Amino acid sequence: MGKSKSKFVQNDNSFAIAYYRYSSHAQNDASIEQQQEQARLYAEAHGYQIIKEYADRAISGTTADRPQYQLMLSEIGIIKPAVLILWKTDRLGRDRTEIILAKKMIKEAGCQICYVAEAIPEDPSTSSVIEAIIEAQAQWYSEQLSQNVSRGMSYSAKQGLYCGVKVFGYSHDENKKYVIDESKAPVVRRIFTDYADGKPLVEICRELNSQGIKTAQGKDFTLNSLRWILKNRSYIGEYHFAGVVIPKGMPAIVSEELFENAQKRFRQNAHKAKTPADEPAPRYWLTGKLFCGHCGASMHGTAGTSKRGRRYYYYSCINHYKKKTCDLKDVSKDKLESLVISILDTFLSDSENLASLAVDVAKYYENHYGDDSYIKALESSLMDTEKALGNIVKALEMGIFSKTTQARLQELEQQKKGLLAAIETERIKKLAMKNDHSIKKYFEMYKNTDFKDLTTRDFVFDYFVEKIFVYSDRIVICCKYDDMKDITVDFKQVTETIEGVLDGHSLSDQ
Repeated sequence: MGKSKSKFVQNDNSFAIAYYRYSSHAQNDASIEQQQEQARLYAEAHGYQIIKEYADRAISGTTADRPQYQLMLSEIGIIKPAVLILWKTDRLGRDRTEIILAKKMIKEAGCQICYVAEAIPEDPSTSSVIEAIIEAQAQWYSEQLSQNVSRGMSYSAKQGLYCGVKVFGYSHDENKKYVIDESKAPVVRRIFTDYADGKPLVEICRELNSQGIKTAQGKDFTLNSLRWILKNRSYIGEYHFAGVVIPKGMPAIVSEELFENAQKRFRQNAHKAKTPADEPAPRYWLTGKLFCGHCGASMHGTAGTSKRGRRYYYYSCINHYKKKTCDLKDVSKDKLESLVISILDTFLSDSENLASLAVDVAKYYENHYGDDSYIKALESSLMDTEKALGNIVKALEMGIFSKTTQARLQELEQQKKGLLAAIETERIKKLAMKNDHSIKKYFEMYKNTDFKDLTTRDFVFDYFVEKIFVYSDRIVICCKYDDMKDITVDFKQVTETIEGVLDGHSLSDQ
């Protein structure tokens, strides 16, 4: 004869546990708080005492990989409650196989399952049939929902519509089309401009967080979130979602030129030489414009250590140090950069060059920092922060006080303080720009520069120089402007004429 099924024996106590789940795809389901409230009322009405509650937020019931669900199953045999209270059958899961296994484990622990919002008959023979039907319906609903969501997302993506992915600087209209959020777009432009102009990501990140500006998810900026923005082609109007790419599928916030300048900096930084952890990484600021005269390949920063432990830095042809197909020797970083600086200095000794630079720089600052858009963006963030502060204050007045509200209050107060300081700083900068950012000011500044300021050096370098080709015996500097002739400098001549700059040594060191 077959083995008979063991009779279910319920634990003889009044203890209850409760499990709540909310799926982000099932927007009409009761929230965790609603489920909790109804479970407690159910327990009180039936004489049970809830001794532990488990809750998984925004996790689909189609997966068993739910932290609180797994914790409940692992503890139920130890706690041995009389009942497990659920809002509905599908809170336990939407996969029938998983539900059968879970119910077996729960019943073996002497625990009966009670449903708050579903009327299940008490008669075991009837209740098992009803539960099976409800479980099958839950699985069918989940599968249909998945297909519908996938189909809907695919359609929306092909139309270039908003599919739930928040992008900092954008919002969407009533037709689900991406539109520029004018309160955030100036921040995006400032991020791109600052990074393309040479400001380190760490500094940009620190400034944004000190100003109280938050990401699209309402969090502090990190280096990764900044990289995501700076590499996101959405900002030049290219729509991306689930493999769908639509050029000009959304409005652009930054120009393609500015976007490419930012990518250029990423490429330059990718080739920095590795240095010991306790030693600051050098800036190879010629990278991107420096090329091998022998094979035409780009040159990047490398480093080496002598037998005595001294560290040396070079610019190396990529075909020489990686592929071994070029015979151009490594060139001393300091000596090559010193030579380029001396040539930049000769550019500025020409009054016509200097005047042209001053005019363009003044125009650049006026275009990038002359309007009120960034200040307005900060003021918009300040209004949002003050509104959130008002809501916290109302909650406190109603007697709702906890560690969470206290921490949120302190966070918002700090955010408000940072925004006020940032707005004041930007206003001062704008006022100073009106008084000081003139052609005359820049003419005088660049006329007397000694390139100790790295930002000034990089700007002058980028303004005048298109490319530099390095040969074994010379370098050739190709200028950006047609009326400026390319400059060829012989290494031997250099060592004889500017001995102080080059220390009397050859530029090529191995």
